[in-house]
Amino acid sequence: MRRKIEKIQETAFNFFNDYSNLDYNSKGFGLTVDHTNDLEKASIAATGFTLSSYIIADKYGYLAHEELIKRVIGTLKTLYYNVPQYEGFFAHFVDMKTAERKNKSEYSTVDTALALNGVIACMQYFKNEEIDKYSKLIINRVNWKHFVHKRNGKDTLYMAYNDLKDGDYAEGKSGFIHHWGMFAEQLMMYVMAAAKNDFSIEEARSLYNGFDRIKGSYDSYEFIFSPGNTLFIYQYPLAWLDLENVYDLDNISWFLNAKNACMAQYKWCMDNKERYKTYNPNFFGLTASDSPNGYAVFHALPNDRDLIITDGTVAANAIIGSLPFITEIALKGIKDMFNIDGLWNSKYGFYDAFNFEKDKWISNRYIAIDKGLEMLMANAYLTKDVQTAYMNSSIIIEGMRKLGWEKRIGGKTR
Repeated sequence: MRRKIEKIQETAFNFFNDYSNLDYNSKGFGLTVDHTNDLEKASIAATGFTLSSYIIADKYGYLAHEELIKRVIGTLKTLYYNVPQYEGFFAHFVDMKTAERKNKSEYSTVDTALALNGVIACMQYFKNEEIDKYSKLIINRVNWKHFVHKRNGKDTLYMAYNDLKDGDYAEGKSGFIHHWGMFAEQLMMYVMAAAKNDFSIEEARSLYNGFDRIKGSYDSYEFIFSPGNTLFIYQYPLAWLDLENVYDLDNISWFLNAKNACMAQYKWCMDNKERYKTYNPNFFGLTASDSPNGYAVFHALPNDRDLIITDGTVAANAIIGSLPFITEIALKGIKDMFNIDGLWNSKYGFYDAFNFEKDKWISNRYIAIDKGLEMLMANAYLTKDVQTAYMNSSIIIEGMRKLGWEKRIGGKTR
């Protein structure tokens, strides 16, 4: 089974290697496509996964060390000089070749944070003077305080900014867009912000405490859930943050929270496998992925509308992304996915998703951030190379210290 996980990791690297701009004469060098059905649109979040893939490539010998150093430096220069930014926050989507803002994309906090995850991990791992220089320029440019505002008396981060009133998510009004007032995939942002010198310990903790912690349960599994309770939000931050046995000042373990969320989703899928025939004893997960009707975000219970949203689609990344949390269940699901004819591509791994509700449907595309989650969670299972580099970064260590996150073997959640 270990060899299968290694193949998931290696084929995911192949994807990032082949679907990134590797033309050193291009202003978009290092950028990665959002998905394979549009090769002109790059995702800033996907580029963070690509940077992280270079650590794995070095550890496993997929590419020469000198070439990887060159690629990291080139990508960092693209991010610093060419990708449009507002107060250090990158445009969500940019042109693959020119790095220009794609259409009227918003400047996104979370997608910038996913890119920064890759920057931070590479800076710590490669320990190269030029990588260090450009990583610090990118990281220090991010003005987290500019996005902090009061919401219901609490310090809260805005989600995004768009200077165009007809731009993405602007809804006819330019300026800041929505807020991180709820628990979702933003955990790493509080660590990054806390590490900045302009945040005192009190300010960092106030911002971290600014989002609502709403508990719910399915079956016997209780956890803090996001409004929509889609599975990826528990998995993405912990692809880099290794928070097993780490607790905050309120005794919350975000690792155990993710584990209970995964178990709750597994249990719901098993309880409903007669209704949705794609679910078998080892297929589960309501997440965001391709589907027979295009890209979709599915919602599990509990959620703020008390309403299940799914068409039975299962995404490979939902199962692989659960490896650190419900390992044995995920391994069985992965083993069974290898037996689905047409789901595995020998070069790039599993296609994005599958659905057996009417006819047999298998996605014909790859979505970069989904493939990235598969790659990082495979690596977390195998050797934790990316997580080790990330967690050893002075930025992450300092941010966790200021937030009061501590490793406590045997600690219990409240």
